Amino acid sequence: MPDSQDVIREHGQNDFTVSPFFPVSRSSAGFTLIEIAVVVAIIGMVMLMVLPHLPSSELENLKISARTLASTLRYMQERAATSGKNYYLYLEPGTEIAKIFEIGADGGGKEPTDPLLQRSALKEGVQVADVVIPRLGKVKDGQLRLDVGIGGLRDFVTIHLRSSGGQFWTLMAFPSGGKVKVYEGYQEEPQ
Repeated sequence: MPDSQDVIREHGQNDFTVSPFFPVSRSSAGFTLIEIAVVVAIIGMVMLMVLPHLPSSELENLKISARTLASTLRYMQERAATSGKNYYLYLEPGTEIAKIFEIGADGGGKEPTDPLLQRSALKEGVQVADVVIPRLGKVKDGQLRLDVGIGGLRDFVTIHLRSSGGQFWTLMAFPSGGKVKVYEGYQEEPQ
C-alpha cells in the first residue's frame, strides 16, 4: 500500500483533496450545472404530480366532506343492521355541526363506541346548508335528528353542504337500503 506522502509526491500537492486514501481530482469534485439542472427538473416534475392531489383548497375540502359524510351514513346503516344498535345523525343546518350519536336505552344520545363514528365528517369551513326531507320540507336552520335503525334511514334525505366560498355538494340518502349518492353542485332530484 503506498504511503500517503508517496501519493502526494507522485501526483502533486494540489491535484487531490479530501483524503489521500480516496483521491479526488479538483476537476471532478462537486456537481456540474447540468447535473443540478436535471435534479431540479426531476423535483419540479414530482411536485407537479403531487400538488394537485393535496387537499388544500376549500373546494377539495367540500368534496372530501361530502364523500366522508356519505361513507359515514352508509357505515352507520351497516353498523345498525349488524350490531342491532340504533344511531342518529345530529345536524344543525346553517352551521358546521354534524355529529353521530348512539341511541341509548333511554332514547337519548351518547358518544358512539365505534371509533369510526366518533370522527367529524365535515372539514373546517364546510357547513350543512340545508336538509330536505319530504315529510318536513326544506330545513335551513334549527336542529335535526336523522334516526338510523336496523332498517336504515326512515325517509329519503337530501343534505346540501356549502363551502365558505359558496360552492355546493349534495348527498342523497335513500331509505331501507343503505344507498347514498353524492353529487357536485346543488341538486334537488336524484339523477
